[in-house]
Amino acid sequence: MPDNRYASWREFRIFVDFFRRGDHLNADMTGIFSPKFQLKSNITGQQFLAFAQSQAEADVCFINVFPTLPYYSYNVWMQGESAHPGLLQRAQALLTATGIDWNLSSTPRHNHANLCYGNFWVGTPAFWQAYVGGVLDPIAHFLETNPDDPEARAVFDAAPHTVEAPFLPFITERLFSTFLSLHPALRVVPFHDAGRDPLLHCTTEFRREVVCHMRSRVDQADASNSFTLELIQEQALFSRLAALYHNVHFQLHRHPHLVPEEVPLTRPGQVPS
Repeated sequence: MPDNRYASWREFRIFVDFFRRGDHLNADMTGIFSPKFQLKSNITGQQFLAFAQSQAEADVCFINVFPTLPYYSYNVWMQGESAHPGLLQRAQALLTATGIDWNLSSTPRHNHANLCYGNFWVGTPAFWQAYVGGVLDPIAHFLETNPDDPEARAVFDAAPHTVEAPFLPFITERLFSTFLSLHPALRVVPFHDAGRDPLLHCTTEFRREVVCHMRSRVDQADASNSFTLELIQEQALFSRLAALYHNVHFQLHRHPHLVPEEVPLTRPGQVPS
């Protein structure tokens, strides 16, 4: 972008502009990855590229950089509302105003088969047309043409987060997994290897304890495609507790996914990392 008008849109703007230019038509599969890919995923770009190239029949391939989250969140919206309170209402209002008839409160389960945080995915031209063309581009058009509507203004409010950011990128990040779960006929291939053990990706000891506590029951529920209300409620509790612990912990310690220029200034009473 020649200017910084859309900085608050984060990678959402990059995806939309890329699609509008038709750049997704130039390869069998295409994706847009941030410079933090290796930092967050613990694999190289070449490793993921080789994996994607081996999946000739796939519509979309992805890697989830937070494999712990499905153990203490039923889907991306449970986790999102815990981490960024107010996100669900803003997201639903935005979709409704755009004319996308998803009921986010009824979003199905997100597990290792369809859960992707970070927008680390590559898709075919047809997938780009269906997802970016059918979901992200209409949202962008609504925001561009109705900037003063309350639904548009609300998604640019500051969201609770480790660094300063509006709600919009956290909303759009969660649309990918939602789209996959609502289109089960898609040929979706997640990246898996021994290094994807969720216990190796816990950013705090609290999360490690929660994963150990929940893992066997959640894996069984996923295998049988049967989640009890009690288990979902327990996930909701741990999702909120994990968010609260995360907020306190990373006021005192540097987050492993932050680069130096993103580290907030030390606040009064805060212990510098």
